[in-house]
Amino acid sequence: MSFLDSFLAVAQKVGLLFIIIALGFICQKIRLLTEEANKCMADIVMYFVTPCVIINAFSATMYTKAELLGILKNIGIVALASVLLHVVMILAVYFLFRFKAEDRRRVMRFAAVFSNAGFIALPLAQALIDTPTSHEGALYAAVFLAVFNIALWTWGLVDMSGEKKAMNWKKIVFNPGIIGVVIGLFIFTSPLYITIGETAGIKLPSLVMDALGALSALNLPLPMLMVGYYLGKADIMAAFKDGWSYFCMALRLIVFPLITLAVLYVCGVRGNVLTVLVIGASAPVGATTTIFSAKFNRDTELSVRLVALSTILSMITMPIIVGLTQMIA
Repeated sequence: MSFLDSFLAVAQKVGLLFIIIALGFICQKIRLLTEEANKCMADIVMYFVTPCVIINAFSATMYTKAELLGILKNIGIVALASVLLHVVMILAVYFLFRFKAEDRRRVMRFAAVFSNAGFIALPLAQALIDTPTSHEGALYAAVFLAVFNIALWTWGLVDMSGEKKAMNWKKIVFNPGIIGVVIGLFIFTSPLYITIGETAGIKLPSLVMDALGALSALNLPLPMLMVGYYLGKADIMAAFKDGWSYFCMALRLIVFPLITLAVLYVCGVRGNVLTVLVIGASAPVGATTTIFSAKFNRDTELSVRLVALSTILSMITMPIIVGLTQMIA
């Protein structure tokens, strides 16, 4: 596949996401979508839709033992690479963002590290990779998201709040994304150690699978409507006048993704694993930046601008970087 073909394929999927984002933007402007409604959608996605996406990805396809072991190996690679990526990003932002204004420093550190992995990277991985007979895109993205959530509720929470006591281990262990991965992995690996009657492994009833599939389908439109809502509230022009915002966005959208691509490629990582990891690394700033900023009384206006600016710029950067990845993967 040529770079142009890869670029156009990714651009088409990203374009689909941004059509729904535009709808969310319009709904905010005409007051059809409110702050309360947006928070309700966030809760629905976080507590119900995301776990369903993850469980569905692990349980929708039956594999042979050989295929299963191969995918488990890939899951291990994704988990290890995700941990190393977040460690490198955290170390980098500590050295790069050292200015005296504490609120700006903490918001920009957070924004540079934490992408919109759940609301943009996961749906994009599903759209680009998954087929009716394979859910590797959502599966690997779910593992990336699990590591992301651990980093978010440990370092992210402590750095944004400025207090170590803010870290809540219950929120880490009982995070919906983590629970979804644990349940999904149990179902996924059950053929290795469970035999029921003449079949190996756990097969969920068709009614349950249909329900999981229907709820999983909400993972595309609801998060995109939410992103559009935040764009509608943001002072986008102010974001374009802030030099540090550009630097933060360069890290989030270009530097970290390209480093991820280069290091993994040199290490021999290829295929869907490489594509999913680069998608996770190249997604724009997550809406959690604004949520955490508001909770701990940081520069909320700056956080909204970073989310808005990075989301707009990612329309250009993601098709280029992910298209390049698919071309060489």
